[in-house]
Amino acid sequence: MKKNLWLHLSGLIILFLLSIYAVFKHPVNLGLDLKGGIEFVLQPEFSVAIKREYESLSRRVHEILSKEGFQILDIYAGTQKVIVEYVDETELERIKKKIQELNPNIVFQEEKGKLIIQYTQKYIELLKDDIVRQSIEIIRNRIDKLGVTQPIVSRAGKERIIVELPGFLDIERAKKIIGSTASLELKLVVDSSLKKEELEEKLTKNTEILPSRDGREWFLLDKVPVITGKDLKTAYVGVDEFGQPAVNFELKSEAAEKFGKFTEENVGNRLAIVLDNKVVSAPVIRSKISDRGQITGNFTAQEARDLALVLRTGSLPAPLKFLQEKVVGPSLGRDAIQQGIKAGIIAIILLAVVLVARYKTAGITANISILLNVLFLLASMGILGATLTLPGIAGIILNMGIAVDSNVLIFERVKEELRLGNTLSKAIDLGFKRSLSAVWDTHITLLVASVILFQFGSGPVKGFATTLALGTIASFISNVYYAKVFLEFLYNTRILRI
Repeated sequence: MKKNLWLHLSGLIILFLLSIYAVFKHPVNLGLDLKGGIEFVLQPEFSVAIKREYESLSRRVHEILSKEGFQILDIYAGTQKVIVEYVDETELERIKKKIQELNPNIVFQEEKGKLIIQYTQKYIELLKDDIVRQSIEIIRNRIDKLGVTQPIVSRAGKERIIVELPGFLDIERAKKIIGSTASLELKLVVDSSLKKEELEEKLTKNTEILPSRDGREWFLLDKVPVITGKDLKTAYVGVDEFGQPAVNFELKSEAAEKFGKFTEENVGNRLAIVLDNKVVSAPVIRSKISDRGQITGNFTAQEARDLALVLRTGSLPAPLKFLQEKVVGPSLGRDAIQQGIKAGIIAIILLAVVLVARYKTAGITANISILLNVLFLLASMGILGATLTLPGIAGIILNMGIAVDSNVLIFERVKEELRLGNTLSKAIDLGFKRSLSAVWDTHITLLVASVILFQFGSGPVKGFATTLALGTIASFISNVYYAKVFLEFLYNTRILRI
């Protein structure tokens, strides 16, 4: 027997043992449709984020124009614009120039005594794209902290986000954690009342009215926060003075210095802790506070843990709308797995019968190659952390058919060489050599199709594309390369029939 044949067989045995080890050491992760879980389709509320962007621009415009000493009557933000009411028409061009320095992506409209500032449509589109990307990153961080195995957070189109949580079935908790904006702000309390109407009389452009968390009290607050969630260093669960669950937070050094100065100047005043536009608590400032604080509000232990989690991972750039939600029970997944296994077993048996009937002992090598193909595929999916979905099972079965197609093409070519009068050994060499280009083209085409499906598909389509791509590579190794090794082995042992 040829020396290089022994080397090939030794390599196959090593690869086989490593694959068996990988399958047991790194079992394949099951997708939502097989394991059960939750799926959401989300979309950021861009109008809220854009409004905040204009409010921020309004404050910066006010600062720079005040600093330069321009004669300005008022500056305020609308829903999708900032309006500057000026006095001196001769200052208008210089005002525009100063505002343009803040952001070049600005266009102006002029009315009598007013300058209307708006962002360009291109900038708005870029802003929306950033909002979606930031939302995906923050959602992924929150889910990772939940300990969900192999979650999927992906973009669908330009504006939507798909979230899949395999094995996680608490839909209300998932919605709270994923959908919580977690916009934390600390604001000075100007006044408070049980009646909103009493505060509306005192409302100015620099203040706002927000309700308490339980809705029983209303607060008149400064619009500009002293501290926001971006200033947090960390957040963790603690207890308040009554032993109830609370959330402790620590501030970054720069924010701590700013907060210390503010609290020192406002001893005796109330400070509102605002979370998602609701006042969680509004304690009186007793003394200077620098780098840490506490959020109380009759939380349960679970609520405190979840709040600390979302604060640590940062606030969403915009609230999220839940466009669609779906819960898949684990029993459906079990049925799908059982049906998939049955289909696979039936397919293997039918293939074995047909191949052996058609190609005799050579058909046995094709069946062994197909089984190796499935083993290599499962091992590679486990090592790479890929997720097996129901369409993925269909991809495996389809891949088995493609593998058989390669063997049939090779065997028919070998038989053709035998009919031309070549010896069996030469027929094997020529059959593989002359059919290799067609087999190679088939596998390359499948890989390209898999990449395209994975790039532009989502959820189940990605699962199908993953198994198809890995299966195509495994097929080339087992059903092309090692198929020839098996034929040469049978030829050398004089039991090859084709």
